[in-house]
Amino acid sequence: MTVPLWPPTNRDSAALIRAYEDLLSWPLIVGTDLVSANRAIQLVIERQGCTLHTTCSAFDAVVMPDALGSDVLVLADRRDVDLAPIPALRYGTGERVLLVEPGTAQPLTGLAGVRVESGPGGRIALPPAGGARWDTWPWTPAEPTPVPLANGACLLPILRTAVASAPAG
Repeated sequence: MTVPLWPPTNRDSAALIRAYEDLLSWPLIVGTDLVSANRAIQLVIERQGCTLHTTCSAFDAVVMPDALGSDVLVLADRRDVDLAPIPALRYGTGERVLLVEPGTAQPLTGLAGVRVESGPGGRIALPPAGGARWDTWPWTPAEPTPVPLANGACLLPILRTAVASAPAG
């Protein structure tokens, strides 16, 4: 199965779910069950109320407060012209999730407000789940190609700067 219209948007839940499976090969999880894209569409869109997750096998997920994540993305864009755009999710809970190369985000765990989900035991919610939306896509908008992921360690100086310049309190 291929994604019929490219690129999928946050408003096209079915196309998003198909892209996760077909393009990115991410495992799709609803509840505790590993499901196909078609089954995920039934459970998440048609029945509503179910949340779609994936494991962090294909990436490390760096979870932080939304404002801090926004600062990191802006600083990364301004500082490093060689750094590819970092796929980023925003959750309705006030968190932002940045996706980096698998197994590379552990150096970021010591920073205030930062949590890393990694490997098959790590989980993140995916849009169209409860308020989640993509800010920066994990694929190129021009054609169905996954974006290259940055090494998580490259974010360490950027994240330190963002944490240091964040308002206290």
